[in-house]
Amino acid sequence: MEAFASPDMTTQNKRGFVVLGGVGAIGRVVVRDLFESQRRNHILIADYNAAAADAYARSFRSRRVTTAFADAGQIKRLVKILQGHAVVINCTQHDFNLCVMQAALLAKVHYIDLGGLFSWTRKQLKLHRQFKRTGLTAILGAGCSPGITNVMTRAAVDLLDRIESVRIRVGARDFNAKPDGFFFPYSAQTIVEELTLAPWVFERGKFREVKPRAGWEQVRFPQPVGPQWVVRTRHSEVATIPLSFGSRGLVFCDFKVSFDREFVREVVKRLKDGWTVRDFAKLPTPRSHSNDYEISRVIVRGKKKMITVDCHARANRRWHASAGDVDTGCPPSIVAQMVATGLIEERGVLAPEKAVPVEPFFGELRKRGMRIVMKESGL
Repeated sequence: MEAFASPDMTTQNKRGFVVLGGVGAIGRVVVRDLFESQRRNHILIADYNAAAADAYARSFRSRRVTTAFADAGQIKRLVKILQGHAVVINCTQHDFNLCVMQAALLAKVHYIDLGGLFSWTRKQLKLHRQFKRTGLTAILGAGCSPGITNVMTRAAVDLLDRIESVRIRVGARDFNAKPDGFFFPYSAQTIVEELTLAPWVFERGKFREVKPRAGWEQVRFPQPVGPQWVVRTRHSEVATIPLSFGSRGLVFCDFKVSFDREFVREVVKRLKDGWTVRDFAKLPTPRSHSNDYEISRVIVRGKKKMITVDCHARANRRWHASAGDVDTGCPPSIVAQMVATGLIEERGVLAPEKAVPVEPFFGELRKRGMRIVMKESGL
């Protein structure tokens, strides 16, 4: 899969990428996509787990993949690791986003992350002038949701004169037999925060918090996902989309994601019994052969018509990656390469809906097996 072939981008520096947290579930996909999408890409896997990073790098059997021990909270050490590269892709927990951004500024490298769970994103946006003054680009939330959903929103908004609302819904179905016992499908910290922190919504032109785990709704996704119960959680799209499109008349924006209701009840019960994030993190995370499907949906309502955009993603068994790993890990690789090659030229701290070119981005998603479906209906 060759992509972004640009004759004037031949130096290692222009094709040098640091994947911070590169042996996590998402970081591994980012590394894999960078490696396979362009033969001139050089990838440094920077991770706290040095042994795992070394083992993963060796699996590529290529000098284009190297490793470094990295502590995302140590800015001085990070600066030394980042220097001489083009872009750092931050796949660590959002708590480290500001530290990594400061290191990127000092090292003079561009910055990409997977999102800041609303509150961190708002803090990160305040670094806009510093990044712009330094001639750097930082794109916040370049995964699936936030990320793909933001760009799909841009695509829909561009087809309407004025918009009233943006609703984002994400649903998935796993076709593997459900393992015995209680387990977490991904980061314990992220799930606990999503289910316990008050979500933000943009309503009547203002941001406000609502109760955690509120707003359950059944959404009829296309097959093979089908009907799914979704619930509001705190998410980064709601932090940026109203700022990007408020001048177009937007008065409402929210985000909901599918969760098994029994799983949510069990998490809440254990939290009441005194469980902490560390306790949940010790639970096993069974990884069977990836066999799932995810649909991310954006519904943009205008005055006279409504546009629905879906992104379909399936598991990549060759990569041992779930659908959620694929649609979250490929986009930051795509966006980082767009920044490195000059396809994205705007500087400062930016949301995906403002920075990422729609059609080239969708084209790259299609190369990776994802499908964008857009439908228009009258009101």
